[in-house]
Amino acid sequence: MARRGRKPVYRDVPCPSCGSNHVVKNGKIRGRQFYLCRECGRKFVEGAKHHHDRSVRERALRMYANGMSMRSPRVLQVPLGTVFTWIKRYGGRKYAKLVELWRRARDELNEGVKVVDEMWTYFRRNAKAFYSWVFTGFVFSMKGMYVVFSVGDRSENTFQELAQYVPEKGTWVSDDYNVYFLLPEHRVVSPVNPNESFHSSLRDRLVRFKKATKVDRSFDMMRYSVGLVLWERGLIPEFIP
Repeated sequence: MARRGRKPVYRDVPCPSCGSNHVVKNGKIRGRQFYLCRECGRKFVEGAKHHHDRSVRERALRMYANGMSMRSPRVLQVPLGTVFTWIKRYGGRKYAKLVELWRRARDELNEGVKVVDEMWTYFRRNAKAFYSWVFTGFVFSMKGMYVVFSVGDRSENTFQELAQYVPEKGTWVSDDYNVYFLLPEHRVVSPVNPNESFHSSLRDRLVRFKKATKVDRSFDMMRYSVGLVLWERGLIPEFIP
């Protein structure tokens, strides 16, 4: 028996995306009953066939990560809303895998050269525009190179989210932004070339990151989007099995 105040679970309505029967009613639109999957978050109507082949999904995400227009997936006959759902769902999984790889790489390496910088972009919340920041760090070691990043405001807390995934020992290289002067073995170099080049690539590859484009986005969407670019460009710790 369902607890008071909770929506009942409908075991006879499978989710078209993940196949789970853990779904609940999620309102009606024009007389059609919609459901919400508690496992993957998919909204759907009973009997609808929304499933796309894995190859189509991967192509759409690669098109997004390579800077094509957000309308380009129409060539694949995929609705724009579906692409955003894929970015959140599968981009989220890619980002979680990145965090795992970063932790393993940090524990694997004794030291490295860590080149850090930050870029700004727009963030919208409740129709108000704010600046948000993406901190990026290139880690160079004898075993290989990888890139870490964090998303938030331009503060020490956002930078520390990045710093936890790099080797403790080694030299830090950055510009003269004050957050970096508390770092041990710190050297100032301006401009920080690999990061500037990567930031330019982000803006070219992700239309939503163009500096003058004020679009609705969330910190999670930004994390997942940057993560997809890292996987696409191979900027991950590939030396980790």
